[in-house]
Amino acid sequence: MTSEVIFWDVDTQRDFMESEGSLYITGAENIRENLGKLTQYARLNKIRILGSVDYHSDMDPEIEKENPDYKDTFPPHCMKDDPMQEKIMETRSDMTLWIDTDKYREEKIEEIVNGIGPIIFRKTELDAFSNPNIYPILDSIQPKSIVVYGVAIDFCLKMAIEGLLKQDKYNLYLVIDAIEGIDEDKSKSLIEDWVEKGVNALTTEAVLQGSFMD
Repeated sequence: MTSEVIFWDVDTQRDFMESEGSLYITGAENIRENLGKLTQYARLNKIRILGSVDYHSDMDPEIEKENPDYKDTFPPHCMKDDPMQEKIMETRSDMTLWIDTDKYREEKIEEIVNGIGPIIFRKTELDAFSNPNIYPILDSIQPKSIVVYGVAIDFCLKMAIEGLLKQDKYNLYLVIDAIEGIDEDKSKSLIEDWVEKGVNALTTEAVLQGSFMD
């Protein structure tokens, strides 16, 4: 099932988005309203939402309880079966198709693509493209444009944008008031670099007006 446009929701999970979260991103709660607007717009306009969530266990190399460096290792967060691993209410759907990290057969990929709920890839490391099912599902959907939002600009969202840029076959849109980063200067620099590489920066309001369809 091909699609002209999809939305890509990066890690909008309680541990990142809520102030009591174990890896709360300062300011993340300020973008929740816009995240809700984007989710609702996609539903009303039958735009497929794809995206990622952290889905950790104690065995993941990224998880370090004692001395995390906050670069490659982090304290426990978004742990399996922990309520804080869940997506926030604004981006949650009871119809979500959760995609695990084991490689799916072609028939399973086809079944997922022909479904109607959001397609959310679970990951055990920073890079969502470590999930082997992303590329086959994207290749099946064949979107022309991808609208990206979520957290954190300088970590998992960075991996998402750069992974999609590598494909060199999508019109990429970044919703600048529906993203948040950890390091402000680094986040700003990354956005400037992505724009230079052809990523289109736009606001939530512009999305709601259909500007990404131009």
